[in-house]
Amino acid sequence: MGSVTTEIRGAVAVVTLDNAARMNAIDAGVAECLATAAAELKARKDIGALVLRGAGRKSFCSGVDLKFVQEFPDRAAGFASLEEKTEAFFRDMREMPFPSVAMLLGHCHGGGVQLAASADFRFGDSGLKLSVPAVKNWLFYPISALERLVMILGETRAKRLMYEGEMLNSKSLLAWGFLDRVCASTKLERETLAFAAKLAAQPREVVAVYQEIFSALRAGEVSQARELRVRAKARAKG
Repeated sequence: MGSVTTEIRGAVAVVTLDNAARMNAIDAGVAECLATAAAELKARKDIGALVLRGAGRKSFCSGVDLKFVQEFPDRAAGFASLEEKTEAFFRDMREMPFPSVAMLLGHCHGGGVQLAASADFRFGDSGLKLSVPAVKNWLFYPISALERLVMILGETRAKRLMYEGEMLNSKSLLAWGFLDRVCASTKLERETLAFAAKLAAQPREVVAVYQEIFSALRAGEVSQARELRVRAKARAKG
């Protein structure tokens, strides 16, 4: 069964999906450990940025572990079991007081795309291959994941990603706005960590307020975003 490791590098937390034998597919172990890691990191005051990555050199995440799903009486129950476990992770990612960067190396498919989309930024290597084969496999992607993809890509491209189900390369993903930067595979880790360290060096209390403001704006709560700004300005004056 897979797991997740967390390494603290200065003010950057590096969270690694570790199921390399299954191309870092999401099974119960990975899902539970992701939720635990996010909950613990969210409460820490010494962290200024998070990097989400996969173990090894082949894959960020190949999606849900179908071997795990097949252990259930029916496929739907297996997927529902994992979705229930990962929902806590995605909620905490949305509420992180610091920014996150997904480091996408090799392959990223299905549920792995949802993991990547949960981050604030995404860096990919030049050989990255990404797809969401949900429609052709008669699977229904989580609503929160579709909402996030529409926000990042726009509705038309999110529909293309889902309906076409084709493999996209790093060049297309950069043009579509899913990736923020494309690096050579030999430079991806260094550039991702350097970017995360740069984010972590910013004033954390200010960044935390901006994280809340952006969250409110995503939810359409403009008045709440304004109130957060007003309160933050008052604290700064004090």
